[in-house]
Amino acid sequence: MDLVKITDLTPQLGLTSRSLRYYEEAGLIQSVRLPGEKYRYFDAANIERLKQIIVLRKMMVPIKDILRIYESDDMSVVVQVFVSRIEEIDREAAALTELRQVTDDFLKTMVKNGVRNISALPLLYEAFCNQELEQVDARENNSVSYDELSAISENLAKPVEPSILLLPSMRALSSYLKEDNQVTDPDGFWHWVQSRRITTGGPGSHEQFEYQTAAGDVYLLKMDDHFVNDSKYMDCIFEGGLFASVNVYLDEDLGERLRSLVSFFDDNKYYEVDYVHGGGLRQEAMLENLISPDEKRELVALLIPIKKRLASSELFGRPEELECSSVTVEEIEKANPVLWSEEIPMDKLIPINSPFYRVTEQGEAEYISWISTRVLSTGVDVKIPFRVDMEFRVGEDSGGYGHGMNEGSIRFHHGEDLNYMFGINMDNNPDERLSQEAICFHQPVFGDYHRYPKRGGIRPGVYNRLTWIVGLKHFAVIINDEIRYCGVDFPYMSADLSCQKALPVVIGSNSSIKKYFRSIRVSQLIQQPKAKIKEGALIMITKQSNNMIPDIHRLITSEYGENYWFDGCARYVMESVGEYTGEPDFGYCFFAGLTGDVLAQVYSYGVYMGEGVSACSAVREGGSYFERIFEKCGYAGTFVAAQQLAANKEMYIQTLIAYIDKGVPVITFTYGGPPMGVYVGYEEYGKILLFLTGDRTEPERIPVERIIDSNEECPSTAKGWFFIGEKKRKVSLRQLYRDIIFDMPKLLTVKNEDYCFGPEAFRAWAEGIENGKLDSMKPEEFDDGWAVHVSNICNMATNGSCSSAFFRRVMELNPDLTFLDEVIRLYERTAQIWNNDNGNDLEALGGGFNVTLQNLQDESRRVRIAAKIKEAAECMDRVLSILNENLEKMSR
Repeated sequence: MDLVKITDLTPQLGLTSRSLRYYEEAGLIQSVRLPGEKYRYFDAANIERLKQIIVLRKMMVPIKDILRIYESDDMSVVVQVFVSRIEEIDREAAALTELRQVTDDFLKTMVKNGVRNISALPLLYEAFCNQELEQVDARENNSVSYDELSAISENLAKPVEPSILLLPSMRALSSYLKEDNQVTDPDGFWHWVQSRRITTGGPGSHEQFEYQTAAGDVYLLKMDDHFVNDSKYMDCIFEGGLFASVNVYLDEDLGERLRSLVSFFDDNKYYEVDYVHGGGLRQEAMLENLISPDEKRELVALLIPIKKRLASSELFGRPEELECSSVTVEEIEKANPVLWSEEIPMDKLIPINSPFYRVTEQGEAEYISWISTRVLSTGVDVKIPFRVDMEFRVGEDSGGYGHGMNEGSIRFHHGEDLNYMFGINMDNNPDERLSQEAICFHQPVFGDYHRYPKRGGIRPGVYNRLTWIVGLKHFAVIINDEIRYCGVDFPYMSADLSCQKALPVVIGSNSSIKKYFRSIRVSQLIQQPKAKIKEGALIMITKQSNNMIPDIHRLITSEYGENYWFDGCARYVMESVGEYTGEPDFGYCFFAGLTGDVLAQVYSYGVYMGEGVSACSAVREGGSYFERIFEKCGYAGTFVAAQQLAANKEMYIQTLIAYIDKGVPVITFTYGGPPMGVYVGYEEYGKILLFLTGDRTEPERIPVERIIDSNEECPSTAKGWFFIGEKKRKVSLRQLYRDIIFDMPKLLTVKNEDYCFGPEAFRAWAEGIENGKLDSMKPEEFDDGWAVHVSNICNMATNGSCSSAFFRRVMELNPDLTFLDEVIRLYERTAQIWNNDNGNDLEALGGGFNVTLQNLQDESRRVRIAAKIKEAAECMDRVLSILNENLEKMSR
């Protein structure tokens, strides 16, 4: 006779093996087990009966009635079962119709009687219930297809309301065989467990699970650490984690309930189904036995793995700001009580990224940040909600605001991701009339930016008191005992914070101005944890809805001079395809040299073209520039311009999804969308893309409509997406590095109508300053001019400080290029010209990062600034001369 193995039958019929076992235990079907076989088989008669059972269950005929049909040869029993089912459906339909009519009439009566308060409903009830209800004619029952029957069945199925579980990791014994880890023996496994008298966890104890793979049914049973596994079955570690759980009776359609459970999370604000980057669930859907309230129906918990969604404040309402006069400091403190506090000794602060920090004789912490990533950690970890109190003053030598917009700011960060901060005295300006003295912060959890001008001013030259309360009732900023901001109903206040990690409070600022701290106190506020979340809608899932590449990390590290974004993107892509395993080869340093970013100063004559060689070259050459860079590494690549994306939007979104599912990011330079970076994931089937840029440690959610606008006209061919292709050839790293050096004379002499590189870039920059390029500019117009000047400074400082690592790697692979020692010295000299030249450098002259419009409009000052920049040009002239002289000898 023809037999079908259970593992082949379950996908054919859309049933789980657990359902088959249930039907067999109920006496509806019967399987056979062949000698020496581990699997059960079904013959044609039982398969045909299963098909009949499936149809009967779609019509919601109870198991007990199906048993009556097969236990009797009398056709009248079948008729009676169907008549009973029709009568039951009629009763349900009549009840639903009646309920609809009652609800409709009740609504009309409420409107008619002017009921506006729920307390009036009982008075209305007695009069209303005396009314006659209409009789509804039953419509004729037309025949339906199996698909229509399934649709009706699913529509009548009750919606799921899962609970969220955090399952612990555990050591487990599985039903997989040691000798062949692709084979599972569930029956033999339980015989062995019973023979060894091993105690199994009770129903709902989270110690015993089962799931299904292509190999068949798999069982997991928790074992303690002292268990000696002398069985033929495999040990494993069940990783645990977040799971969604819903209770299901086994006589229900498990496949349907699984689809409903997955669909529940399509629109959930807090959680989403957890897929691995290669496709499939992080852990197969599992069943766990429960105690059933109905002894005739077996109850199980159905579990699927989930993860927290990337937080998005767009899914919530906007917070409300309270009038500061309507609430007191005492009321805020009472509503956000302290659990514990810790005073931070000023000599115990922990410097990160090398800020200036010392403790004065007066016991103050003296601190200079220089840049915003040089900070002081308190070493005290807290969870949301928390509170930070400090006493501080800004040094008397501030002299206004010369360094960008945040010279006098006082900030702190919750955690080591310094992109998210809480700051006062922000957004200031060399022109005091334009200073905003703002309170600025990123909302906890969600990270969206809030800015309140003229709220964060401080008393100059004296100590100020500052309190931030990041509470569950209020988000408040108090300066010198005055409430400057108080908000309620922030989205983070309603989020599930039970699984959050404690993170350190990190103190920060910006610029060369000294800040002094006399006291810092960190407090943990009391939190009431939430047990579970029930919210969402049922949308049928047809494919994987979300995914993210497995390794998320920063593209660049600005505190180490990794400032060129494309080079960080290129390293990220090479890491994903297995080429990059550590610096420098195929890493950031490598690409900074391959592009020329870290080798050449750049200058834009008119419209600003970008901070480095790669940015300028891409704008001029278009997407072919990126393809050429990866071709030098032996890889094919495809650049899709923004106009092509708009013309074939769905196709390229699906291509991006396929890349993410393979674990490969996509580089983006999208017109009208986010800046240069990489797409590392997607949600909602590609409607939301997860974007990583700069030195962020977590991606942000970007709606695809913001990225691809079919109505947008994009003149730039450098805007679009770059997909890396197949590896075409193996390259010699020695030769690749060598070729970069031999190409440097050409790189350092680039000049066209848009920009120039190398010595000419320094000279053009200096001449623009010396000739009064900004003389007619007003202070309120200086932001763009300041940004371009600082971009040039950053280009100069980065190359002078960081190019030596690239050159030394060249010399390791090419020992004959000894002349590069002198080249390194000249590049390092340009860094000294910027900020280490015995008080005669650009920073000391007021022409570095601390530049002001006043300095550039003062003739005597700008002449000295331009002279220093020309010294850098002379260094690059000498570099070019050394290269030409030595490379010409080698080519003879």
